[in-house]
Formats: sequence, structure tokens, C-alpha cells
Amino acid sequence: MMERRQSRNSSNFDEVYSALFVDFDNIFTRLDELAPATARAFATNPQRWLRWLETHAVRMLYGDGVRRRILKRCCYLNPHCYHQYRPFFIRAAFNVIDCPPLTNQGKTSADIHLVMDAMDTLNHKTNFDEFIILSGDADFTPLLIRLQEHARRTLVLSVGYASPAYAAASSWRIREDWFVQQALDERPLEEQRSMDDSRDDYQPSVPNARVIRSPRTDRGHLERGAQIVKRMVGDSSTPVPLAQLSHTLQRELEAGQDWFGYGRFRDYLEALDLDRLEVSNVVPGYVFDPARHDEPEETSARTEFKESYPELYEFAVRVHRLTDVPLLMPEHYRELLGLIVEEVNENGFFLTNTSRSVRDKCVEKGIPVGRAHVNFVLVGITRGNLPLAEQKGVSIKDVAKAFMRNVKDLCNRTQFDLSEPELKLLMQWIMPKDSGE
Repeated sequence: MMERRQSRNSSNFDEVYSALFVDFDNIFTRLDELAPATARAFATNPQRWLRWLETHAVRMLYGDGVRRRILKRCCYLNPHCYHQYRPFFIRAAFNVIDCPPLTNQGKTSADIHLVMDAMDTLNHKTNFDEFIILSGDADFTPLLIRLQEHARRTLVLSVGYASPAYAAASSWRIREDWFVQQALDERPLEEQRSMDDSRDDYQPSVPNARVIRSPRTDRGHLERGAQIVKRMVGDSSTPVPLAQLSHTLQRELEAGQDWFGYGRFRDYLEALDLDRLEVSNVVPGYVFDPARHDEPEETSARTEFKESYPELYEFAVRVHRLTDVPLLMPEHYRELLGLIVEEVNENGFFLTNTSRSVRDKCVEKGIPVGRAHVNFVLVGITRGNLPLAEQKGVSIKDVAKAFMRNVKDLCNRTQFDLSEPELKLLMQWIMPKDSGE
């Protein structure tokens, strides 16, 4: 069990001591593939995402009254390529370790330096509770396992593909999309708080990367929130999806991205006095009145998929388990891709704005697609060699083919080599019928 230390400065907080290791080349190059502006924000303003990391998932991991202190900060950087970013990390109190290329192929010693420093830190007199590693390099998997053996928590950020073994070896994964949308968003804080950024897409296997503040002392929002939920459930003849509730509460209460300090929507929902109403965890999550509504059936969405496409379902489940590709029905992919095309062609592409707008449209149309699904597909399209930010206009055929290329690449990375029949199933699953080949 992690040791919680009483803060010397306050009797109200316990402290968790953390050591942070940044594989700069790995994170920067992958962010640059996604959006160059995002990569520059990461490289030139480390203070911002440091503040975000110090509040990320603290209450979820350790309970109330705990704060994280990142006492050790190491950044491993190739000075031949990225020397211009070195001063920003020095100013943020990082120990910057220069790792120049050692081979003709450009291979540096960053990984071995990081491992040695992490192992040395295990024996540090501070007795660090957490090790935060910003890298998607699967070579660090043995390090994560060793840290786990020493009863240390590990938080990892991997941008792009992360091997299943690497993800399984970490205590928590910081979601790439939330890191980009929150930690690297350089807009004024008040503007961010007005964002409609619901937390209905929480996945237990992937940590919710988010800013968490202490719950506000003004409790009036709890009464207003309960009234809105009761009104919506009372007006509905069926259980109300959490995504719909989240969307309405954000609009009417202006809850901000941290849900009044509760961190995510479900935590805020649990704080409301809903009388006899109940919350169902059946995907995608519902609130219902047991006196008026039938309780949502377990795995109803997957059951519908399995009954409608039995052969395709078994293949899709396998791909989903190996790569995290959203397990959506073909018609939902068709609608999702169509909404992405509509949004990008009308308003251009910026990950945060585009994903939020597309998610909102899905909610309005009653399509069971969450924010995490939208983000996964948007990032996949870009990594499938169709950078949306650079396109003047896209078609559903363009985005479908790009996303399918990304899915095939993810399968290859997990050593799942698709046969010809399986490639046909993949096309049936993701390529809309009207997109053609």
C-alpha cells in the first residue's frame, strides 16, 4: 500500500511523491505526426502540463485530501535535433540529459539512461511512491514490471500505438486524447472551463487523464444538477443515457471540464441526491426510474451486434481486444465517419473542437458513440496517412480508407496478420457501403 505523507505545510493534505521521466524524442515525434502545433506546445510549455500531471487522477488513485508532488524531473533529449527546446525544460526545473545519436541510424542512448536513472531512483532516500514515464517505447516494459515488484505505481503516457504488454505492465495509462486536449491546451483557463467535455467515455483499463480540483464549497450546483437529472428521467419513457445527461448538465450548469472538482461526470453524478433513481453500468451507462422503466439489459449493444453480424462480431471482438479499436456496429461507423466528414469540411480540423462537436452530433442523433470513440477514430485517420488538418476537403471514402489502413497497421503491430477473408471482414466492418473502393 502506498505511503501517504502528511504535508508539512498543511494539515488538510497528504502527499504522494513522484519521479517523472520524459522520453522527449518519442513523445515529440509522435505528437508532431498528429499535429505540429501540439508538439510545439509540449516542447515549449512544460510548466503547463507539469501542473496538469500534478493534479491528474490524484483523487481517483488515492482518495480525497491527497496531492501529488513531482520532485524528480528528468528529460532525455537528442541535442542534435531538439536543442532549441532544451532551455524550456531547464526553466521548468528538469534535469536535461543530452542523448546524441550513437549509430548511423540515429539511435540514441535515451532508453538505457532512463532505465538506469529509474533504477537508481528506487534506492533514493526519498522513497518515491510513483514513477511517471512519458514514452510509448515498449522496451520499457521490463522496467515497469520491476517497479511494480517494488510496490511502486507507474503512470505512462504513450502517444500512438502502445503494445498490449506495455499497457498491462503499467498501473495507469494517461489517455493520449485527454493529455492533448487538457494538458497541452494553451487557451485561457476560463475558456476551457466553458467547454462541453463530458466524462461519459471513462474506461477502467485506461486512466482518466483530467484536471481535478477540490470540490467547490458552493453546493448549490448539486441541487440544480439533481433537479435536471430528475426532470430528464421523469420526462423519458426509457432509461436516459449518461451521455445525454452529461451533455445537458454541461450546457445548463457550465460545470467545466473537472465537473465542479469531482473530476469526471460519474463521480459528480454519484454526489447528487437522486432519490429512487438508479444508475446502470450497462454500456453506455443509464439513469432510470425502477418504478417506471425496465432495467437496461447487460451487454445489450454487444448482443445486438452479435445477433446482427455473428461472423463479423467474432472478428471485431478479436481486433478490439488486441488494438482497442472501438467495438461499434458497421452502421455506427458509417454514421460516425459521415459526421466527421461533415464537421471537417464545414469547420476544419482541430482535435479538441472536432471531437467534441462530432460527439455532440452523435448524442443528438442517438448514436451510441462516446468521446473516446471519436478521438480514437480521428487520431487513427491521421495516422492512416490522411492528416485532417492539412485537407481542404475530405470524402467518406478518404477517411474510411485511412482509418482502415490504421487498423491494419495496429493489427500488424500486435502480430495479428490478417488473412484475405479477414481483410474482407475488416472492410465490411469499417468501410461504409456507399464509400466504395
